[in-house]
Amino acid sequence: MTAAAFRTLALALPEASETPHFARVSFRVGKKIFATMTAAGDEAMVRVEPRQKLYGLIAARPDVYFSYGGWTERNGSLGIRLSRARADDLEPLVVASWRRVAPKRARSKL
Repeated sequence: MTAAAFRTLALALPEASETPHFARVSFRVGKKIFATMTAAGDEAMVRVEPRQKLYGLIAARPDVYFSYGGWTERNGSLGIRLSRARADDLEPLVVASWRRVAPKRARSKL
């Protein structure tokens, strides 16, 4: 998946916006972040629940998914190497991360 494709996927969700976030860009609903991407567009991060699923993805596809250390341990954040990821694998992860932070009115639009 390219950075442009990831951006398009994230911004296609209801009420999603893109804003700077330190050395990354963040994708948000209101003020709540559901995904981030490096400025270079080579890596992204989404939250995954439950933890078993998060660690299962990392174990099954370490070439695509990786731990962000404390962010993974504390927040359930999953690192993604975008160049190795397939859009059909990432779409449900991005949508699920968005659903966790989106207000009810936005979720009703999807």
